[in-house]
Amino acid sequence: MPVKPDIIIPTGRVRLINTGDARELADYYSRNRTHLSPWEPARTTDFYQQETMLHRILEAEGEFHADKQVKLGVFNLQNQRMVASIDFSQIVRGPMQACFVGYSIDAQCQGQGLMQQYMPLCLDYMFNHFHIHRVMATYTTTNLRSAALLERLGFDREGYAKSYLNIAGTWEDHILTALVNPNH
Repeated sequence: MPVKPDIIIPTGRVRLINTGDARELADYYSRNRTHLSPWEPARTTDFYQQETMLHRILEAEGEFHADKQVKLGVFNLQNQRMVASIDFSQIVRGPMQACFVGYSIDAQCQGQGLMQQYMPLCLDYMFNHFHIHRVMATYTTTNLRSAALLERLGFDREGYAKSYLNIAGTWEDHILTALVNPNH
């Protein structure tokens, strides 16, 4: 099992979400409910409760130990407030050695280039400590910020998937991208 990530840079600390973060995770999603709603599945009101977040964290911890998911949070160094979420999920081993990445950032932090700082560190961790060969990301055709971020990070556009994911109650087309470990 690889070492747990704990990356500190001037703008934040990137680490695994743990059970002590249930309240902060609930707060993150609650205060960003409107901001994130166009890019996420429709959520019920119980999703935003601390107890729901605790269950999600416990599941993610099990998935981390089972080599299937890495659920990261980015925390402000001054007040420990969660400012971003970066999840590597659906890890496949064997000849593929791949996963998906999903991410979000607090509405108050959007447009400051922070995800451009956090994502390379997380990708480096997945490539060099988790030994992933390929990280895949998808985004809706209207999510221009994600398109620009993934392009800056070196993700290659690989396809177009019609009616790919149910986002905010509607089946949305998505752009498919991937980044291959530069060391392979």
